[in-house]
Formats: sequence, C-alpha cells, structure tokens
Amino acid sequence: METQLSDEDRIIRMLDEGKLTQEEADRLLNSIHAHQARDAALAKQLERRPGPQRGRLVSLLLLCGVFLVIGLVSSVLHYHQPDLSSVTESAGVTPLSTDQPEGRLIDLAGLTKERRTTMGNAKSFSASVFVVVIAAVVGVAILLIFNGLIDAREKVNAGWAQVENQYQRRLDLVPVLIDGVKTYMEHEHDTLTSLTEARANALGANDALAGRPPETEQQMRAVEASQGKVQSALARLFAVVENYPDLKASQNFLTLQDQIEGTENRIAVERRNYNEWSRRYNTKTMKFPSNVIANAVGFESKPYFQAETAALEGLKDPFGRSQQ
Repeated sequence: METQLSDEDRIIRMLDEGKLTQEEADRLLNSIHAHQARDAALAKQLERRPGPQRGRLVSLLLLCGVFLVIGLVSSVLHYHQPDLSSVTESAGVTPLSTDQPEGRLIDLAGLTKERRTTMGNAKSFSASVFVVVIAAVVGVAILLIFNGLIDAREKVNAGWAQVENQYQRRLDLVPVLIDGVKTYMEHEHDTLTSLTEARANALGANDALAGRPPETEQQMRAVEASQGKVQSALARLFAVVENYPDLKASQNFLTLQDQIEGTENRIAVERRNYNEWSRRYNTKTMKFPSNVIANAVGFESKPYFQAETAALEGLKDPFGRSQQ
C-alpha cells in the first residue's frame, strides 16, 4: 500500500515516524507545492488558449458571409439589367400598334440584336458570380490553412511549456538534495559545487528564452547543453553516494532520489511529445499549399530535441543503481 500513497502523504508519514526532521519535511513539501502550483497555472493557461473549434467557427461564419455577399451582388446586378422595352427601342424594333395591322410585324434584325444584348448581360452576370465564388473559395481555403498553422504552433508551445515545467521541477529539487547530502559528504565539495553551477547555468538558459520555445538550433543546443550538465552532475552525485552507506540508508535521501528519478522519466516523455508536435508543425510549414501561407505570414520551423547520449557517457545509471 506504500506505493499508492502520494508524495505528501509519504513525507508526513516519515515525519510522524521520526525519519525526517520538521525542516526537511517542510523543504520537501514546499518543493511539491511549488510544482503543483505551476501545473495548475499551466492548465489554466492552456484552457484560455483558443482551440481549433473557434477557428472552425470563424471559418464557417466567414463562409456564410461570403454567400451573403454573393446574394447581394446577384440582386444588384439583376436590378440594374436594362429594360427590354428600352433595348427594343434602341435596337430599332417597331412597337406593336392596334391601329396599323402591319405594325405587328417585328423587325427580325432588331429582335436578333436585342437577344444578343440580353445574352451579353447574362454572360457578364455569370462571369461576375463566378469570380466572386472563386474569390470566396480561395479566401476560405487561406483562412483554414492559417488556422491550421496557428493550431499546430500552439500545440508546440504547449508541449514546450510541459518540458520547461519538468525542467524547473528538477532544478527546484537540486537545492533540497544538496542540503540533504552535504552533512554526509563533507569531502565532496567539488561535486556539490559543480551541481550548483550547472543549476545556475540552466536557470540562465531558461530565462533567456522567456518562456518561449527555442526558435533556432543554436537556442535548442544551449538549452540541451545546460540541462545536460545538470543531469551529468546529478549522475556523478548519485555515483559518489555509493561510498556513503549512511546516506544511502537515509529516508530523506531515498525520497529525493525517487522524486528526481520520476522527474527524469517525465522529462523524457515530454521531450518526445514536444518533438512530435514540432514534427507535425514543421510538416505543415513545408507542404504545399500551407507552405505558401507560412512563408508569407512568417511561420518558422521549430528545432527538435536530440538524443541524450553524451550527458551520461561513462555512467551506467544516473541514480547510482545497478541495471537489471
């Protein structure tokens, strides 16, 4: 039943059992509460973002408006068609007369000219309607493509927010971990210092992005390098812990180790999700005809996360445990 308890319940139980001091429990609980607050803020932010349904509604309304304009144009053109009587007179057609029976014979030449005029007006009306319909179809297609690009880009932004959230969770756990192990590892000053410096560099790289996804390969490499240093420093720390049996048996350390391990797994999952959303977005920006709209409006392709191989080079396990 221990595995079914939440992190807060486990910390409170260990505090009651005397396995943690009040100060250690407070630090762990504060870290968990900060992570939960970030998750709630991210969820609210995602709820406020316009979804694909709103884009489809706008497209439908625009389409209805286009058909309304077509109807108005048709009515105006029909209203301004020339009167047949005036056309007949201008064409030289003799009007009917009851007093003169011979006046009932219509000039065939004038009737032919009248028909040509009427057919020309009908063709002009048809051409105008055709142009309006083509323009409406093109406009709706452009709007749908634009909305699709916006939707794909927002999914990339949401994916990056999840990655950044997990990165921040790992960085928040680092000071708590250092406070918990430094009393046991008095002679490992260099290891703790390198971890502190790596955390500071990672925070600086995150601040440089200001919450936005990396736009270039250079920015992505900077993020990966800074986070890779944190991961490598944590791996070295857990490897050194093998030399301290008392620290390995500390419930406080074991709890932190479990939290960091879970965070590493979440980071891997969110990175894969981000790469998938970026792949879909980049595909839209490269395929015709959406690439035309993307280039015209300024939708840039997104870089991908690379495989993590160099960060843990030479280390069998980032948490100092034997592989099964």
